[in-house]
Amino acid sequence: MALAAMGALATQANAVTFDFQSNGSNVNLGNTSTFTVGGFSLTASGFLTAGGPTALYAKNLGAGETGLGLAIDPSGQNEVTTNDFIQLTLPTTPPSNFNMVLLASVQFGEQAKVYFTTTPGTLTGATLIGTITNADGSVTIPAGDQTGFIDITAGAVNILLASATISTPDSGSAVALLGIALAGIEGVRRAFRARKA
Repeated sequence: MALAAMGALATQANAVTFDFQSNGSNVNLGNTSTFTVGGFSLTASGFLTAGGPTALYAKNLGAGETGLGLAIDPSGQNEVTTNDFIQLTLPTTPPSNFNMVLLASVQFGEQAKVYFTTTPGTLTGATLIGTITNADGSVTIPAGDQTGFIDITAGAVNILLASATISTPDSGSAVALLGIALAGIEGVRRAFRARKA
């Protein structure tokens, strides 16, 4: 029972969500923009798949049309196309062990692709983590090697990076949980001894 409680509490975490509107709405953000929420910072950069930087765009036109895109979109919708991508720099500041969930705004017929790479400014050699097709959805980037970059591009048409949520372990809960678990184990040990005697 104590071990089960320990497992449940160990999964508690602090979650921070970047909605990418904190640096302005319906505005060109330049090639790089750092977003800060709850003491954590996440840096996004815009790139062309053929190489070279391009400007980010914070779009806010209501449901399904809010998120981080790129000003170079030839349709004029300021979204991410198959010819460009947004790169998120890992780790966050301060450096943290975390899981990240990316939510993309994807309309019917559109597709978002999410990659991991250790090379800045290029999709060449990047590893595909997940694909979001025909609906707003998310991709989870598991904890692990927290150094590198997450790249988001369109697999079809154009998309927006709606948000990024990071979950960091709650060290205070973990310490408290360890104390509860150890007390529970000691209680079980005493009960076992009492029965034996």
